[in-house]
Amino acid sequence: MQTQPSLIAVDMDGTFLTDAKTFDTERFSAILDRLDARGIRFVVASGNTYAKLRDYMRGFENRGLIYIAENGAYLADDSGQLAVHPFREEDVPAIYEVLDGLKQIGLLVCTTEGIFLPKDRREQIVHVIRNYFEDTGQSIPDTLTLEDFAGFFFPGAILVDSIEEARGTPIKFPLLTPPAQTQSINAHLREVLPEGVTPLVSGFGAIDLVRTGVNKATGLQDLCERFGYSPEGILAFGDGENDSRMLSFAGHGVATGNAAPSVKELADEVIGTNEEQAVLSYLEDLLDTLDALDARDAS
Repeated sequence: MQTQPSLIAVDMDGTFLTDAKTFDTERFSAILDRLDARGIRFVVASGNTYAKLRDYMRGFENRGLIYIAENGAYLADDSGQLAVHPFREEDVPAIYEVLDGLKQIGLLVCTTEGIFLPKDRREQIVHVIRNYFEDTGQSIPDTLTLEDFAGFFFPGAILVDSIEEARGTPIKFPLLTPPAQTQSINAHLREVLPEGVTPLVSGFGAIDLVRTGVNKATGLQDLCERFGYSPEGILAFGDGENDSRMLSFAGHGVATGNAAPSVKELADEVIGTNEEQAVLSYLEDLLDTLDALDARDAS
């Protein structure tokens, strides 16, 4: 990309973050300063909760970041909540019925009042997250509990006895499935869930149930309408199925080298992997190019 974008939207897991859920904060801070100087807004676009995204971006409060959380169901900036898109009330009982028939998976409930972890899915959640640590080569805590999981992945989560005890209106159901079963479970969900609910595979056994028609692309569309941006001026990065619509909506969509084959096919460009911090390198190169063009035009 040789032209200046107005908005940069970046997925987190598998794109901006390494497998250890980290990024080079010093490099990003310098990039953010250069983006600010050009009036380019940075959007964190993820299936994660808003609380978790703020945790990832700790130290960058009041730096003008915009958040598209819950795969587009929750939008916020430094001023607070911008928009929320919950499930239709009539679809919620059907979701509960379907999930009750899938006892082998872990699940959570994200609502307008918080994040809730049902204790009756304790073993399933701990099993999946233990496999995550093993498969990514990270050391496994001596004792891995549901509370550990909640504190790391879902800060502020509230433990409840069952999903029916979650307070507020549901906006997303994060499901944790054994990776070998993810695609078959996803196909089953697409058959049995009501039309108003869509399952999105978001990486390493995770499937997010979201309201149909709500995704990262609709989040970007909302931002365009609110702040006067054009889709053609959006630069977006992603790696998973839940990034596909966002990359297609953006004027320039970039897939990481570790992205799913289907995501690479629709992207305008494929770069290095998340482990290589390829997004940071791409943005540095882009800003260097823009600076060089400005210097040429000024001479």
